Amino acid sequence: MGDYCGTARSNYFRVKDKQKFIDWCDSLELKPIYKVNEIAKDELCGFLVNTEFGSVPTHRGDEDIDFFIELSTHLTDGEVAVVVEIGAEKMRYICGFADAVNSKGEIVSMCLDDIYEKAEKLGNNITYVEY
Repeated sequence: MGDYCGTARSNYFRVKDKQKFIDWCDSLELKPIYKVNEIAKDELCGFLVNTEFGSVPTHRGDEDIDFFIELSTHLTDGEVAVVVEIGAEKMRYICGFADAVNSKGEIVSMCLDDIYEKAEKLGNNITYVEY
């Protein structure tokens, strides 16, 4: 049996308080990243997931967290954070997820496995990408 090995990162977005965002990232072992918005001439923030398995954190120590709700509290009004994660357990399972959250805490999600439902329109002989 293999371990899941993933990688995830966000897009860039504006935050209310850069230091509070950095502290939040540190509390979850995320690596903050920055980019200058050439149009508005301000700084945008994002993060790389730096955890052992590369997945978006669901815990802080022994505490369960709602990652995307916490992230939404750092966004300035109108900003949307997008997080994409891909991973695999050796070559047995390959998966991918994308989630977006806005400054109001509204979340939309999608998964690569959604392709199977869409593929049903093409025919009924569909096998899963796994062994």
